Amino acid sequence: MTSSLAVPTTRNRLLIAIGAAALVSCLILLGLTRRADAWMYDRLSSATSHQPDPRIVVVAIDDKSLAELGRWPWSRRTHARLVDELGRIGVRGIGLDLLLSEPALFDPEGDALLARAMSRNGRVVLPVLAEPTQLNGPPVELLPIPEFSASAASLGHVDVAADADGAVRSTFLRAGQGSPRWPSLSLALSQLDQAVDVNVALPGERVEQVPSSSPQQWVRDYRVLIPFARPVTGFSQVSYTDVINGRVSADQLRDRWILVGTTALGMGEPVRVPNRSAVHALSGVQYEANVLNMLLQDKAVTPMSLGAQLLLSIVLVAAPLLLCSLPGMRPLWRPALVMMAVTLLLSFALLQFGRLWFPVSASLLVLAVGASIWLYSYIRRTRHAAQTDALTGLANRGKFNSALEQELRSAQRSQLPLSLLLLDIDQFRQLNDSHGAGAGDAVLRLLARVLRGRARRPRDVIARLNADEFAVLLPETSAQAAATIATTIHVDLANLAARGERNAEAPAFTACIGMHTAAASDELAATDLFERADAALFQAKQAGRNRSAGHAAG
Repeated sequence: MTSSLAVPTTRNRLLIAIGAAALVSCLILLGLTRRADAWMYDRLSSATSHQPDPRIVVVAIDDKSLAELGRWPWSRRTHARLVDELGRIGVRGIGLDLLLSEPALFDPEGDALLARAMSRNGRVVLPVLAEPTQLNGPPVELLPIPEFSASAASLGHVDVAADADGAVRSTFLRAGQGSPRWPSLSLALSQLDQAVDVNVALPGERVEQVPSSSPQQWVRDYRVLIPFARPVTGFSQVSYTDVINGRVSADQLRDRWILVGTTALGMGEPVRVPNRSAVHALSGVQYEANVLNMLLQDKAVTPMSLGAQLLLSIVLVAAPLLLCSLPGMRPLWRPALVMMAVTLLLSFALLQFGRLWFPVSASLLVLAVGASIWLYSYIRRTRHAAQTDALTGLANRGKFNSALEQELRSAQRSQLPLSLLLLDIDQFRQLNDSHGAGAGDAVLRLLARVLRGRARRPRDVIARLNADEFAVLLPETSAQAAATIATTIHVDLANLAARGERNAEAPAFTACIGMHTAAASDELAATDLFERADAALFQAKQAGRNRSAGHAAG
């Protein structure tokens, strides 16, 4: 195979690069590979997961607590006892993931007790919920009642954003009604030990804030992907009732981050996370534990910006066109496969070491399509080269034998004649000896050109069988038509010599032609047809040079 077949020209490379860039850009901008990217993130992030932080403890409102403390909701006096007990032990902070947006009408003293307990503790974070007021309506901000909001150290939203497949892979570090003014609950909790500077940049993908005519719209910002802990529910967990009744060692809770929430079956909205079925969804407090774990270990993953993703994807899909010039990188499907591996490794490395997510599905798809097309083209060229005579470009003996078998079967089915011409250059050995091998090659190429001019139909097959023997297979061609073609071949060779149109290195030459036609009534095998044409060729050579001989059966 020539190098020109293996490596495209500069112009073709440019066209291929433009096409690849356009295709990968469309896939990304239209979001056609979003689900595939989510699946890829699930696989790669599971390989880069980290252990649950032992400083995080979930105080669970579980079935045991419900059995001991009674039906939900409990009096807020009970929550006050819990906050006081945790304050006495000395915890780092408390995320109270409970709905406290309505006052307790039948126990206002309980509200006051809880507010005073939170004020004494000074390290309690309460949730801001986003709940629709009507079916399919926009979410509305639900804050704790004013006395709780005033007593809490901070407020944080507990908005959960699911992807199209229902799984939750990301969180927004800031969100709110009208503007993203609230940090997430876990972010607010993790910042209790810090002097928070609003000007310090948070990690995450910025969400373009489009001016809205409605100040009631729920707005999100700073989106980060969550590398869930393994195991995802592996955080330390104690029962709510055990804590308030002193059945938990203080050492298990002291200097820990505490998240309080429901884990009992049927309570709260389950959160489905990747690699877990809906049956094994997380409770809201377990989800918050994973978010807090991410923040405490500084493992938040930022999605790559759209512009950077487009640029890097275009570079990756165009790279095979540069690599194909390197040694060992031909044909093109090889650098395409190499770049697919590089793309996966790059995405994994960015995720593992840079905490940056580069979605690779669009690039992989374009590279895979390119590799498939180039591999198919390479196989076709290789197969063609294996069936082609290198000197003349005609079919070789193997291709001819296959075509002869195929066309003979077709002729027997269609009951149409099949003609075969065998040609032998007269005194070719002497021609080679007297004029040299270069002249002999020029003669062979000239004869191939003449034969192509006389057998031009799509199914006609011209082959070089050996050094100076050629074959012309003519489907649906009668004996008379075959004889006419043989005569025109003799005339063409004579005209070449007379007009001096042959190559300067090629002397004048003639050929003998043997013909045989398999008629509709014949039941010949391929070897029979060839042997009869070969016998006719022998007769022509016996009669002298520049002769044709043939016989039509039937």
